[in-house]
Amino acid sequence: MPVKLEHILTRVNTLPPLPTAAVKVVTLTKDPTTTVKELETVISQDPALAAGMLKQANSAYYGYARRISSLQEAIVMLGFQATQGLAMASAVAPILKTPLIGYEIEQEGLWKHSMLTAMAAKRLCQHLRLPFGEVAFTAGLLHDIGKLVISIYIQEVNTILLQKVQETSLSYVELEEKVIGYDHATVGGYLAINWNLPDDLVEGISYHHSPLKAHNFIDLASVIHIANGLANLLGTGGGVDSFFNPLEQEILDRFTLKESDLERLISEIGEYLVDPSIFG
Repeated sequence: MPVKLEHILTRVNTLPPLPTAAVKVVTLTKDPTTTVKELETVISQDPALAAGMLKQANSAYYGYARRISSLQEAIVMLGFQATQGLAMASAVAPILKTPLIGYEIEQEGLWKHSMLTAMAAKRLCQHLRLPFGEVAFTAGLLHDIGKLVISIYIQEVNTILLQKVQETSLSYVELEEKVIGYDHATVGGYLAINWNLPDDLVEGISYHHSPLKAHNFIDLASVIHIANGLANLLGTGGGVDSFFNPLEQEILDRFTLKESDLERLISEIGEYLVDPSIFG
């Protein structure tokens, strides 16, 4: 039952736009001339976004002993790039907490999986000494947004997909494309473009299951691929497809990652799961 592109794009357009302030934050944090005051002013224009960011900034993930009580303090202490991640997490939390019947994802399941992937991506960048950890956090947070669009189609064909994934050598995401016409990563890229997100985030989302197809940001897409796989191995909210989209050995070899490295990363990332404040 291939779906026409126009139907996919119509569903993309029905999703609520990102808050204008959150999109501006992404743009401003990429500009080296931006000041703390400019960021604070933009964020303050959206009280809900500001409140969400302060809540996230005070979670155990950021690990500050004393409470961060103002936006200015959060921006200064966490830095511009972490501020981008904070803004995006606060902006997308409401829609990522929606249950997705097609993927058998319960309430808040996608949010928890997305946050875990984001934290795994940042930690992986630290481990590999890659310079784009905060961008990877944001891309990890948004990597599965395409599921919001095509879950309704998955609901109709999930039984077929599960049957075929066990009968063939294809992954679940490859079968999404064959049966529906589009996989959730590609559709997520359409949504990221619709939200006016920058090219690095669009590619990190679009190619997180096929990193070597990325045009300019192969390393970023590769990090999201691995981070998503680590989050899936921890069994947190990824959906019915979680164990049918395996980590690609070629991508692990790209970074010379061994099984012992993955085991250590899983252990470190798994510690986040015991603190509910991170996923609030």
